[in-house]
Amino acid sequence: MSPCWWREINFRGWDGAVEFGNDLIRVVMVPALGGRIMAYDLGGYSFLYVNKELEGKLFTPEENYGDGSVAAWKNYGGDKTWPAPQGWDTGEEWHGPPDPVLDTGVYTGRWLECSPEKVSYEVESPPDPRTGIKIFRKVTIRQESSKLWLELRMKNVSSRPVAWSIWNVTQLDTRLRSDNGYDTNCRLYIPLNPESRFAKGYRVIFGEEDNPQWGRGEDDLLVVPYLFYVGKIGVDSPAGWMAFVNGTEGYTWCLRYPYYPGEKDAYPDGGCTVECWTVGRGVVTGKDYSQETGYHLEAEVLGPIRKLKPEEIQILPLEMGVAKGGGGFASVTAAGYIARGGDVRLQQGKLIINLSGGVFYKGRLRVVVTDARHTVIWQQDLGDVSPQEEVKINRKIHLPFSNKNLLTLQAHLVIDHPGGMDEYYQTYL
Repeated sequence: MSPCWWREINFRGWDGAVEFGNDLIRVVMVPALGGRIMAYDLGGYSFLYVNKELEGKLFTPEENYGDGSVAAWKNYGGDKTWPAPQGWDTGEEWHGPPDPVLDTGVYTGRWLECSPEKVSYEVESPPDPRTGIKIFRKVTIRQESSKLWLELRMKNVSSRPVAWSIWNVTQLDTRLRSDNGYDTNCRLYIPLNPESRFAKGYRVIFGEEDNPQWGRGEDDLLVVPYLFYVGKIGVDSPAGWMAFVNGTEGYTWCLRYPYYPGEKDAYPDGGCTVECWTVGRGVVTGKDYSQETGYHLEAEVLGPIRKLKPEEIQILPLEMGVAKGGGGFASVTAAGYIARGGDVRLQQGKLIINLSGGVFYKGRLRVVVTDARHTVIWQQDLGDVSPQEEVKINRKIHLPFSNKNLLTLQAHLVIDHPGGMDEYYQTYL
């Protein structure tokens, strides 16, 4: 397995960018663009949207802010972190974008660790007098994985108490790769809350209620196909994950986030943990998006609004993972995603494994059977797996023991890799 690598580069005309990766992924961060991640690629496939009209361009704070309207915003693309709630009515809301400090300010960057096994890079925003905060974004990759570990920190650098949510926004590219236009096979999957506070399981924040992108579901999943309509929804999902698929190209991006049930009433926008914004036909906040050709959707995750005393810090840890494949989702774990329709079961002394999905690690897949005391009673190697290949398992394995006297059995699919072992799937038999 090849080691991690890192270097400083000029990225599409922007100096001071940093590039790092392994033999699976490539990551580019540009501190001068509000600390954005501007590339997250698996092999030759780029997940993040980059605004071609702004490539290589930088602006003064006055130019970045303009007249303060959304129409003045310099949307570079990529992945960034903002404060929430968003709004323009009170001082307790973030009046952006545009924002010349936290959104498009020049962040400082530093290498925290550079080794063959692991690379960490952190960016730090300037202090923002309006919100009273600084934002820190630490990104880590590991040799054996296609994942990004993000540690987002928000610090109160003012002399007054403040209250904000950490809001991370990932702009995902929805253009048709083979031609001009947008790709309707790009979809965002969000698990719904079975006890949602919203009548439809989600709320419309911007745009029309009858937007055809909303309301298409698969049982307990909200599926948002990109159909080039402008709008935004929020979901009070407690699941801790969402996923994006480019069905045409066969690539999947997943995000895992912590959910804090004890603070469920403190989430912004009426209790939303995740949100989705799409660009396309229609008018929102006075801007007509119908002529947009920068096709993308936003996958957004929010932490609870927390009060911070001066010098106090709050943290939101996130994990992104990318893999080949894509389709309906049953779950996203630390090691990969499982597609719908699969199962693992016992049948007449045989272990039946029928699963498909994708993984975030390069290693060996094993099936492990444990008893009620979590003692391993049997295991078997299932072969090599990689994020660059879709996982498809269809096996019938004769078990060398009888489960007649074993009341509770569990089957685990685990991935052994140079960094350790991660559980991909688990079920009771």
